[in-house]
Amino acid sequence: MKLRSKVAAIATTALAVGGVTMVAAPAHADLVTLCSGHGGAITLPTDLAVPAGKSCFLDGTVVQGDVTVRKGANLHIVGGEIQGEVIVQKDGYFDAQESSVDGRVVNRGSYGTYLEESSAGAALRAVPVEGGNTDGFAYVVDSSVRNINAEVGSVYVAGSRVGGAVKADGVEYVDIYDSVVRGALSVTDPAIGGILCDSEVIGAATYSGGSGPIAVGAGETEGFCSSVNYVDGDLSVTGVSGGVYIDNNIVGGDLVTSGNNPTAQIGDANRVRGGILTEEIALRSFSASVVEEFEAHEEQLAEEVEQARAETIDEAMAAGPAF
Repeated sequence: MKLRSKVAAIATTALAVGGVTMVAAPAHADLVTLCSGHGGAITLPTDLAVPAGKSCFLDGTVVQGDVTVRKGANLHIVGGEIQGEVIVQKDGYFDAQESSVDGRVVNRGSYGTYLEESSAGAALRAVPVEGGNTDGFAYVVDSSVRNINAEVGSVYVAGSRVGGAVKADGVEYVDIYDSVVRGALSVTDPAIGGILCDSEVIGAATYSGGSGPIAVGAGETEGFCSSVNYVDGDLSVTGVSGGVYIDNNIVGGDLVTSGNNPTAQIGDANRVRGGILTEEIALRSFSASVVEEFEAHEEQLAEEVEQARAETIDEAMAAGPAF
């Protein structure tokens, strides 16, 4: 993953000049600490909020309450802990690196959420709100979350573990690489498709509707996948326009394709324990446009995260100490 090395360098540089250790004074329950600037190894016995349009950069901070990233605000936390939930409001940005969140993380029309080498003890959700961002992202790299439930934006998971189900309905796309989903995978009406690659789904995997290409285990010769997918239950891809490509899968249940236009392309490297109920033609190489589309997903997210993290750190450092 190109992003893993590129973005990490940004935070490392900032930490060299921004590491500050602080001690918090006792606080009463239900108080909210506002963060505009940078903070260090402090334990905050309150909720925390980043004011609208401001940036907060936390290094080693423990927040014992909930966190709210308000409209147009940015929060980057590295080596820290949030013991409550995180709510990211319209056009806000939340970025956790080597950190933990005990509660859920909810994108409410946000610009996006990026988890890198981090964990969320509850759901990662993306929900639409009136006037909110409709193309925000939930980007999970080398991390763990309990489950993912998205109704807006894009979902990209790489090198990660999802403790339960992944459900996406009406999103831009869902791309899953080198990851484990310990529940069902359900993708409905994605605008520009998605890919499942080098991954395990401990449940059924279902794709239905949508106008973009769907690739399940296919594309080894194009550099997308180096090994097989394992789907414990049924693998079903139905009603997709824009192309369906299925190969290099071990399927514990049935393999089902129907109603796809063009007809699904099925390779000969699938091993299916149940029935094969498909309307299919032989798998051909991806067209150049399909290859470029999948490559563009990561490249676009990498650029957006790199820029958002750099801007968050720069603005927070310029604002001075937050506490």
